[in-house]
Amino acid sequence: MDINVKGKTYKISWEYLVIPCLILLLIIVLIISNFSSIRRIWVSYSEEITAQDSEAAKDISPSALSEPPVNNKQNKEPSQETRNNTKSQSTQEPVQQEKININTASKDDLLSLPYIGDVKAQAIIDYRTANGPFATVDDLVNVKGIGPKTLEKLRPFITV
Repeated sequence: MDINVKGKTYKISWEYLVIPCLILLLIIVLIISNFSSIRRIWVSYSEEITAQDSEAAKDISPSALSEPPVNNKQNKEPSQETRNNTKSQSTQEPVQQEKININTASKDDLLSLPYIGDVKAQAIIDYRTANGPFATVDDLVNVKGIGPKTLEKLRPFITV
């Protein structure tokens, strides 16, 4: 076989061209077949999603949109009793926790406070032992590890 490139003629036997042509043909066939299967899977998957979304949209009532979402790990429809409990809970006032007296609180009591871990609870007890009882809630800032921001977060939960 003769190949002309810019006026030069090259003689190449046909056996050297068969293998590259077959490899190229195989790659083209694989690409075409793969794209068609990907497209088929994509279309069928997106049709399933669209069908599920449209069915879910039909099941939503206007009252369900106003209710808070219910975390249901089994994806079951909440029962009527659950819906009634949710409505009654939202109308009730939040339960106020008792404030913890930082002068008499044990380590377990201090650990029940938000933002207070084992180290800070022990630091509060150590400060109280070394310096006597806290005169005001603001004195809690003197404890190592408790700053003004933490004090403001704790203020609703503590008393002297």
